[in-house]
Amino acid sequence: MPENLTEWIREANRILIFTGAGISTPSGIPAFRGAGGIWTT
Repeated sequence: MPENLTEWIREANRILIFTGAGISTPSGIPAFRGAGGIWTT
């Protein structure tokens, strides 16, 4: 799969990537707000 993905990206005219807390936190990236997040009040 990674080889096909790399080829697909290289040949693409446009690429759209969705990202954000809902996608990144399950991957282990800390949330901006919330427990253990960067933002504090």
